[in-house]
Order: sequence, then structure tokens, then C-alpha cells
Amino acid sequence: MTITPTAEQQRILDLGPTSIRVRAGAGTGKTTTVALVIADLVENHGVEPERILGMTFTNKAAAELAESVARSLPASVDPARQVEIHTYHGFAAQVLGEFGPLVGADTRAGVITPTFARQLIRDVFHHHRHEHLDMTNRQTLDQIRKLGDQLGDHLLRPDDIIKAATIHGGDEIWAARVEMAETLARYNQAKSELRVVDYADLVTLSTRVLQQHPALAATVRDRYQVLVLDEYQDTNPAQRVLITTIFGEGFPVIAVGDEDQTIYEWRGASAENFERFIDHFPTADGRSAHDQGLTLNRRSGQGILDVANEIRRQANPDADVLTASEDVDTEIVTYWATDALAEAEWIARQFEALHDNGTLWSDMAVLFRKNKDFAILIDVLGRHDIPVEVANVGGLLSVPEISFLRAWLTVLQNPEDSTALAQILFGSSYRMGIADLAILTRWLTANQDDDSDSDETHPVTLVEAIENAEQIEDLRPEARTRLLRFHSTYRSLLLETQGLDLAETCRLILDHTRAWQDVESLPPNARLTARLNLYRFLDLADDWSPLSGRPSVAAFLDYLAAMEEEPAEELDSARLSGENAVTLVTVHRAKGLEWENV
Repeated sequence: MTITPTAEQQRILDLGPTSIRVRAGAGTGKTTTVALVIADLVENHGVEPERILGMTFTNKAAAELAESVARSLPASVDPARQVEIHTYHGFAAQVLGEFGPLVGADTRAGVITPTFARQLIRDVFHHHRHEHLDMTNRQTLDQIRKLGDQLGDHLLRPDDIIKAATIHGGDEIWAARVEMAETLARYNQAKSELRVVDYADLVTLSTRVLQQHPALAATVRDRYQVLVLDEYQDTNPAQRVLITTIFGEGFPVIAVGDEDQTIYEWRGASAENFERFIDHFPTADGRSAHDQGLTLNRRSGQGILDVANEIRRQANPDADVLTASEDVDTEIVTYWATDALAEAEWIARQFEALHDNGTLWSDMAVLFRKNKDFAILIDVLGRHDIPVEVANVGGLLSVPEISFLRAWLTVLQNPEDSTALAQILFGSSYRMGIADLAILTRWLTANQDDDSDSDETHPVTLVEAIENAEQIEDLRPEARTRLLRFHSTYRSLLLETQGLDLAETCRLILDHTRAWQDVESLPPNARLTARLNLYRFLDLADDWSPLSGRPSVAAFLDYLAAMEEEPAEELDSARLSGENAVTLVTVHRAKGLEWENV
């Protein structure tokens, strides 16, 4: 494939194999530029394809970059000779797999996602007593996780906190920090016993082995002639140290990024990495790296760019001005809603108008900051008969059919969970009311009191109250019938799901509760929404596995709760079904995707 470089891209190509920072504004063709640079290095500067190393941030971006590079290489290059492209963590994993035993790392260790890491931290935290930490406060675990992330981002260990406490400690704050560090040390021990590492370990351990054995860093460096870094603005300090340990001191490093697009600061990304690239990666003659820019935007009209440029100037006075590559009509609409419901109604009306004018639902999307914001819009779009596809696991839990399935999993695992049980009973399958639930609660309270003098007491649950529905006189006949029907389904599922794996349990619930029949009875758009999102959830149940043991319902429910709070591993762009439905997705998962109307 032949691409004619723009004047800006040609200036970059003319510099050849040297250290260059490329400030690439939004929509200016970062991936295309990286592919052009690599093709030019091969064709015009004698660099062998397999001696070029490329890194980018997500698996999806790495696959797209590899495909773009393969298309851009000269036709004379043997297709078997490929440029080596990794994610930043993937490259660290390769180094650790090769040299890890030198720092005691198990080369066969599996890599756990941030959600599993949080679950493991929680487990070790609750298995020890703490004098200075509040074990009942969920924020305590959040603080421990953040401290662990910060240590990893800066190549530090829990022992560094404990040592600092001997110098600065003595007060309650330092005592709490020490207990947090001790929890993280036990977390590291638990990972070792399970033979797993987390993402921070990949970078920390690989950097440690190379710093302790400089000859190995030289061994890795000698394999390559040029390093090309994509999305460099999203790297953290530890990743920068790993890269400089190998490729500093004049090695040709070309980094493409944009400090205004740093979207992973919440997980340690440092804007300083990109800002100081020219000092961290000098040229072979010891000078600061070259500084180039891409400003020709290929996605938006000038009207949109004028607004974007003004916003960027306020956030970053030194930002380059973006210009449009084509003169096209643009329209920018803003709406100030009084509350979230009004905003959702306005979005629904805009989508209806677009659809009435011939726009496909799949050409529309809504981007969210957090998973907790999905529920209102899912409800409103459903009432407007607009099909939706939810691309985030955390947001998926707001879809009624998914929420119903999760409630059943919860009740089967823990019959004392009255919230999940009430959700099932209040749903369309049983249509119970608050008055009915109040009668059950009164029966439960009375029988709990009756058991108080017994030598052997046990908690009386709502499920047990339902089991005795025939003896509860105040219940309406219709309510009694529905409760007995629920109990029959509950007992059947309790027996039949014994020994089943997670995915089979989910499918059996859907069958016994006649959920699929309910879905098929919905109007077409609502049916598409339910089917798309149920399939996505079942795929998740099929693919999911815990740190140890079988994929149990209890562990899966813990996983869903963690994803609902903070979906840290949902960094790769969403994979969409291609069906004609509006996409609902967080900003982070939307990176790299495009729609006509957002």
C-alpha cells in the first residue's frame, strides 16, 4: 500500500534513524505515521524489519499497528520478515520470561488482571488483624490498592515504606502506612504461592534484573536498531525507566503521542514522560531529541477543531493548533440538562431524530465517565424503543436482564441476601409488591423471636419465610401462588446446579426462569438489546476463571462487584458485535473506535 506523506510526516521521515518526539494531535494519523516511519527506515535507511521494535499501549492497538506496518512495508520485503511489536507490558513480560530467574521470578507464572489483584489483596487483608486500619471501611482497601499501584509505578517495594517509617514514623498516620505495606508484602507472598504476577510486577521485576545485570540490557539492545513508541503519553515512570535502562544513551527512539490525550493518569500514566522525552532519549551525539508535530486533522471539520483548539489552549497554552484536512460543514450542539434524567431524555430524542433521517443505530454511541452512569440511560433508551449494546462489564450489570440473572446467582449462593431476592420477586416474573414483602418480613421477625430461647439458633431468611407461605395467613392468594412458584424454581435450581460450571449455571437459570421466552416476547428493539447483552454476559461467564480452583459462583460474584466499582482491566478498546444498536461505553474503552454521532 502506497501512502503519500504530508509535509509534516515527510519532515519526520527526513530525520532518519534518530531520537524524535512526535506531538500528534487528535485525528492526525498517529498509527499511519508510525507505519510510514517504519517503512521508510526499511526502504531508505537500510534497517532490517526484524531489528525494529515497536511498542504501544493496548493489545488492540498492537494488532492494528502490526497490520498497518505489514501493509506499509515495501513489496520487496519478504512477508515472513516482520517488525516486532508488543504492548509495553508485553515487552516487559518477554524480558522477565527470559531473565526473570536471576531475580527469583518464576518464568511460568501467570499474569493476573487488576480485578483479581484487588480480590487477592482483599483476601490477605481480611485474614489478619489490624490495629490502625478500619477493616469495615471499603475505602481502606482502596487506599491499600492505590499505595500498591504507586509503589509499582515508581519501582518501589512495601519494604521501602516500612524502612521510611523507622525514620519518619511514630504517629498514627505512619502506623497505618506500615500496616498497609505489611498487607502488600503478604499480597506479594500470596502471588508467589499462587505462581502469578500482576502488571506492575512485569515492569518492576524486568527493570530490576536489567539494572542489576547491565550486560543483559546491552544484550537486549543489540537485537534492535530502532525503537518506535506509540501512545507514549500513557506510560508510567516505571515503564520509562525500563525503556531508558535498555535504550537510553543515544539509541534511536521515536515516540509518538499527545500529552493532551493522556487518559490513563488514574492508573499511573505520567505526562512528564512525554514532556521530558527529549532529555530522557538524547540523540547519538548527545543532543536533545528532535521535536516534531502533526497538526493536520483528518476526522473533523474546522468548526469542531476551533472549539477543540480553544479548550486545548486553556488546558495547555503551548498546544499546537489543529487544522482540518477538508472543508466540510460541521455542527456543534450543547445542552445543559437540569439532571441526569433530563440529559438521558434529550440524548434519546437526538438519536430518534437521527434514526428518522436514515442514520443506523450502530452509527451512534454514548461515552460515559464511569459505569455507575449507565443505568439511567439504559432505562430511558429502552422506553424510547432504542436498541443498545453495552460494551463495559460494569455497565452491563445495569441491563435489566443481566441484573435479573445476577440476582439469581446471588440468591443461589447466599439465600440470606434479601436485596437480590426482593429484586427477583419485584420483577416481571412474580410481580410481588412491598405489602407482600412486609407480611413475609413480619413472619420472619416473629419466628426469629420464637427461636431466641432455643439452644440451637439459626438465621431465618426470606427464603425460609417463602417456604412457609402456605401457613402465612395474611398473604393474598395470588401472592401465595407466586411465592410457591418461586420456591419451586429455587429448589430445582439449587439441586440441578450442584457440580455445574459457572456458564452452565447461568444457562440453567435462564432456562428455568423462562428468561429466553420473555426476551422473545419483547418488541424487536428491546429483544435485540436483551439478546446482545445476555450473549455478552454468557461469553464473560464462559471465558472467566478465578485465581485458583474452578470458576465458582461466589468468586464470579466477587469479580462482578469489583468490576462494578473499578473496571481497571477494561483498558483495551471494546469489541462490538456489529449489530444495529447504539453503543454505550466508557471513554477509556472507546479509545480507537469511531462513530458518526457521539
